[in-house]
Amino acid sequence: MNIDVTKLRASNDALFERMYGAATPDRPIKRLERGKPHQKYWSETRQREVPGASTIAKIGSDSGGLLYWAWDLGKQGKDYRKERDKAADIGTLAHFMIECEIQGLQPDLSEFPMVDIDAAGVPYYTAVQWWEQQGLTPIAPEMQLVSEEHGYGGTIDMPCRSRDGCLALLDWKTSKAIWPEHIIQVSAYEKLLEEKFKEKVDRRCIVRIGKDGSFEARWLGDLSEHFHVFKAQLALYEAKLSAGLIKK
Repeated sequence: MNIDVTKLRASNDALFERMYGAATPDRPIKRLERGKPHQKYWSETRQREVPGASTIAKIGSDSGGLLYWAWDLGKQGKDYRKERDKAADIGTLAHFMIECEIQGLQPDLSEFPMVDIDAAGVPYYTAVQWWEQQGLTPIAPEMQLVSEEHGYGGTIDMPCRSRDGCLALLDWKTSKAIWPEHIIQVSAYEKLLEEKFKEKVDRRCIVRIGKDGSFEARWLGDLSEHFHVFKAQLALYEAKLSAGLIKK
């Protein structure tokens, strides 16, 4: 699905004014910085840095699709690194703008070119329209947690409460599809939330906001088997770390 961001802006003035406009007293400004350092997680019980859930969930994943993508770009005479970084910028922008909208903040995107901001406007619009229909209340976006029990960390995009007060989590993705490692990652996030709040997560959803305007919200069922896979991946990571096969 291709969406013309100019037409969207014309038909949704209020939403796009919040996307491009200036700060107001009821919408404080929040700045998106390019090239922020990768999040690190510290375990108090282990007294060392521990890996992030996204890193662990990728262990053993099939990279064939990415290899083909890079090969195909090469055939077109394009540098896959530049295309990758551009796509990452658009995904980061969309993610940031959505979270600002949900929090009632005004995004400062001054470090990014307007062409990328416009491209990010498509998934931004789609996701905000979906969010407004869900009846969810955010707890705290970008919640950074560490599991002292299992020894890993994670940043949960949007922990929420549903209409009936139950614990829920949303994970935003700007990929072309929802891959198995994404579901494994959410299973790890679920355990992080349960460890913090001492209650079960009732609902969990991966929200994929494609840079071409495509949209998918996949509510997931029981993820206990996926978490078994995650623990095996984590054990492999720790074994390789102990053997000196992973550089810190």
